[in-house]
Amino acid sequence: MMRFVGIALAGFALKSLDVTALSSPQQVSDNRNSNIHTLLLVRHGDSIWNGKAPGCRETFTGWSDVPLSSIGVMEAKKTAEELSTRFPYAIDACFTSILQRARETSHYCCWAYYSDKQHKYIEDYRLNERHYGSLQGFVKSDVEDGIYGHDYDQVIRWRRSWTEIPPLLDDNDPRRIKEVKSFANFCGGHENVPKGESLEMVAKQRIKPFLHDTLHPILESSDNSNPTGLVVAHANSLRALIGIICNVEKSEKALKRLEAMKIKTGVPLILKYKKLDDGTFQPIGFGRGLENILSSDFPVYYLSSIPLKFLNEYGHDQKNSNDLEYRETKGSRKRTSEIRIDVI
Repeated sequence: MMRFVGIALAGFALKSLDVTALSSPQQVSDNRNSNIHTLLLVRHGDSIWNGKAPGCRETFTGWSDVPLSSIGVMEAKKTAEELSTRFPYAIDACFTSILQRARETSHYCCWAYYSDKQHKYIEDYRLNERHYGSLQGFVKSDVEDGIYGHDYDQVIRWRRSWTEIPPLLDDNDPRRIKEVKSFANFCGGHENVPKGESLEMVAKQRIKPFLHDTLHPILESSDNSNPTGLVVAHANSLRALIGIICNVEKSEKALKRLEAMKIKTGVPLILKYKKLDDGTFQPIGFGRGLENILSSDFPVYYLSSIPLKFLNEYGHDQKNSNDLEYRETKGSRKRTSEIRIDVI
């Protein structure tokens, strides 16, 4: 189900509009090939269960719909500013999950990319965080210390492994009942609300179909020859996305490094790749001397490490409204513009 709504970015208040039902890294010589895609990847700002804010403890969150902490709001604002200054080019669409902490962060990012024209904004449950099953709502250190009867090493495997599935939620668990009530309509039915997932399940059952039937069709419908998507999601859904694009299952070394990957809250990353004719992907590196988040197995860079001249060389030559004149006057503009929201 897809519907179109408007969003007043100043207060992030939604108002209804017409509703329409719809069912190994290499350098690429032709940098302006239309099959080249750019993704800006952002993990949401710190939430009240991420443990940074005073009085908060790091908790298994998953599909628990918790808001940003005060620190997370500051991170989201800083992220938005970094995006608009470090990547002052056209953004074709913003993709985010249906969970509050990602949506809040995406709103700040969209406001930074304010434009008179409409931008696509897609909320899709397939970008939700990995479901941690019956661990959700438990403080991580308590679980690791064995308070709930779990072995420490097993808990670490549940957290980091590609294939390990945490204990599932029972159908009569109050947490399960609440999630089905809250999310079933957004997920196409209660059967699509998971009871617990491995990282592999997130990658293959959610992220891969999302790339195929939503993200790529939208980006490829853009007038830009090198389309760019902003993905505001979660640590594990972003790890899964990177795993699919970089085809980590072909290399045990790469898979192990993906399992160890940690993505910081509120720090923009950039991933470029070429979509090949057979439907697979060829990640594109920016070259040596730039800061990858892990290694050459993953050409995923901190956006702050990429000079603008490198982006220009890869075809990012179409400015959006975030030019110097806009940034100098944005404090006095009226915050009444609407963007299109496509909720899937």
